[in-house]
Amino acid sequence: MFWNKNKNDNQPTNEVVSSDSSNLVSETSQIQSIVTELTDESKENNSLREKASERAESLELNKFPKEMSCMTALDELMQCMSLGGQIRNYYRYGDFTLCDKQSEKLNFCFSNSLNMQDVKEVNVQEFYKKRLVEQLKRGSSEDVWQSRD
Repeated sequence: MFWNKNKNDNQPTNEVVSSDSSNLVSETSQIQSIVTELTDESKENNSLREKASERAESLELNKFPKEMSCMTALDELMQCMSLGGQIRNYYRYGDFTLCDKQSEKLNFCFSNSLNMQDVKEVNVQEFYKKRLVEQLKRGSSEDVWQSRD
């Protein structure tokens, strides 16, 4: 709101500066139409995410890797925790990271290494499949772009 100042004592008063009500109504209707467009687009993006995650869930396990190296998982965790990894994450996302994904992968690798070979392979494939489905459900920055037909 715009306030008029009383010329006598330089204190604001409760008098509102009058504005054209038709401009206010047209601006309100424009804002409402923008909001409805955005909600429609977000519904479309959500449905695209759901379709992608359903497609990933329907993939067969043999399409995913069967092996996981604990040394590679440790290297990924150390790279994430290093100064360079933290600076990169701060630059990209505006926050430091606790390297949860890398820690989870390393913990899984260590716990899975105690299993029999055939069980290991299936567990690793399920791990990578679960990761892919979670990533697709979360969405990406590409969701804001519209594809050209």
